[in-house]
Amino acid sequence: MNTLVSLLRDRQAWLHSGKSFLAAILALYIALLADLSRPYWAMATAYIVLQPVLGGTNARGVYRILGTVLGSAAVVVMVPGLLHVPEVLSLAMSLWLTACMFVTLLHRGPSAYVFMLAGYTAAFVGFPTILQPDTIFDTALARSEEIVLGSLCAVLVGALVFPVSIKTQVVRRVEGLMDDARAWCVQALQHQGSSAALRRRLATDLSQLDLVIPFARRDDPRHGPLHAWLAELRARLLGLLPVLAGIEDRLDDLALAAADPRLLALRDDLRGWIEDPAWPSAQALAGFRARIGELRAIADARPDGPLRNGLLLRLEELATLWYDARHLQRAIVTAEPPPPRAYGTDLRRLIRAGNRHVDWSMLTFSALATGATLFSYCLLWIAIGWSDGASGAMMAAVAGAFFAAQDDPAPSILLFLNGILFATFAAGVYLFGILPALHDFVPLVLVIAPFFLLAGLTAVRPRLFMPGMIVITNFASLLAIQNRYEADFTRYVNGAVSSVLGLVFALVVTRLFRSVGADWSARRLVRQGWRLLAAAAEGHGRQDRDRFMVRMLDLLGLLAPRLAALPADSEVAGVDMLDEVRIGLNILNLRRARAALPPVNQAAINRLLALVAAHYRARIEANRPLPPPPELKQALEASLARLGSLPPGPARDEALLGLVGLRYGLYRERHPVAPPLADPEGA
Repeated sequence: MNTLVSLLRDRQAWLHSGKSFLAAILALYIALLADLSRPYWAMATAYIVLQPVLGGTNARGVYRILGTVLGSAAVVVMVPGLLHVPEVLSLAMSLWLTACMFVTLLHRGPSAYVFMLAGYTAAFVGFPTILQPDTIFDTALARSEEIVLGSLCAVLVGALVFPVSIKTQVVRRVEGLMDDARAWCVQALQHQGSSAALRRRLATDLSQLDLVIPFARRDDPRHGPLHAWLAELRARLLGLLPVLAGIEDRLDDLALAAADPRLLALRDDLRGWIEDPAWPSAQALAGFRARIGELRAIADARPDGPLRNGLLLRLEELATLWYDARHLQRAIVTAEPPPPRAYGTDLRRLIRAGNRHVDWSMLTFSALATGATLFSYCLLWIAIGWSDGASGAMMAAVAGAFFAAQDDPAPSILLFLNGILFATFAAGVYLFGILPALHDFVPLVLVIAPFFLLAGLTAVRPRLFMPGMIVITNFASLLAIQNRYEADFTRYVNGAVSSVLGLVFALVVTRLFRSVGADWSARRLVRQGWRLLAAAAEGHGRQDRDRFMVRMLDLLGLLAPRLAALPADSEVAGVDMLDEVRIGLNILNLRRARAALPPVNQAAINRLLALVAAHYRARIEANRPLPPPPELKQALEASLARLGSLPPGPARDEALLGLVGLRYGLYRERHPVAPPLADPEGA
């Protein structure tokens, strides 16, 4: 009840609902005026395309037009040649849907909507024309015309009637991200409390930022390259995650407060700088770098030099990443270009699709499951010989496509089914109880306005968007408004029953063969992380440091929302992927350094890495976290002792830092202090 009251009082919700209704009525009027065959397709499209922000509307309009044209072209090619063999035609349509869903799931961005739409558009155009094959081209052309009309009307209304830039939403989201990042920075530097909740929230929010960047690309050009600055900011904050986690561990191990007043002062000054709401200056950053350089030179002569140098390097990375992130935030707010980046690595170059985690087997299974659901319904339809069964095939295709990316699509398909039932009842009341008495366009608009305006309020609430859009688009399609009133009660009921049966069929098949829980998916993602670590230790593939970090952080972003849904006593809930990222980076340090070491040290590190790989392979086999074996600890300590006898040098120092990082990452108790380093780098 509180949600309903707040929705009815929301001015932005009413504004968006009014704009959506205006776009839909404009599209309907033009379609009726042009005597298009299915004007309601244009009307429903206007609602689908018009988003609360300008950039989202423009992007969705482009995606919907491209997807419709692609799907219509495919069905024009497929249907005529296979029409006389319905089983083969059903298989071809199902394979097309499978291929489109494979690309959609692989893409993982908003533009994937193009391929999802192409997949189920073939069902919308192809199945209703099976009994009238000579109309296939006309139907495909009409679908394309009406989708283009509805999209253009939505884009036009979105741009001219109280346009809402995405910048306001972006600024709010970036402020939330930076507040979370600042809170974690301060908590890490204060060395107080657990940051687990902040880690997961930040990782989840960063993974969601991908959905906003393409919309920002098509927003108001006066705001500058907003999408590029957002992508840069996302890359910087992703790079910040392992840096902060590393600082927390080093502070745990060094007991700073009792050890070095200068290091303690540096930490406190850096914390104050991060807490300061003013934009950071280049002079302040240069001052921190100079102080860190002085402390590193002193640390080289201390027995705990590796740990101190590791901490100082992480503090320098924190300062440069925070400087870059804050100035990117300033650019997003003010549209003024940021200064040149201070952080050395071009992280944005690494944050691209080729460096992301792809679960090929699960992706293939999800795409095949969608196509198999459609094909099995078609076989049932053919066996029954039901002339009105096309609506069920269309709904099975849509339901499978919409929710293929979810771990368990069944609850969403059930929501879809409930929305269809409500829309069917409401449209039936209008179609057979109200519309027969109307004979002009204006009274029609006045009669349908209350339903559309109230339902349209849901579009501005993420939780209500999907059920609201299901009701609106199906209500518009079921009304099937045309220039002539041709509603037939028997055909309406048959079509409605077919749609419901198609969704029920998809729900049952999904529940039996496709549904998995958050625990199952979380375990699978964790195993993928362990597999990457084992491969890094075994030396397989091109395990570049930065690309490895991006792949593991992508896994973290996928894992975070699933871990949040698990009970606290779950074995997987205790896995911290950031710890695994740091262990992997230390493994790569060892791999990079070992070639320049004496043969006896190379052999020891090879044996050590083999034990690390075996440990993670054992975790994969057991499908749960396992403590590292005692022999791995012994091998680590022996390698540390053996390396300590070598003269300082870049390879020796990097290997030593890798060993120290592994020792502290795999075994959390206090450890013997390693020998000093001459010129440490990365741990």
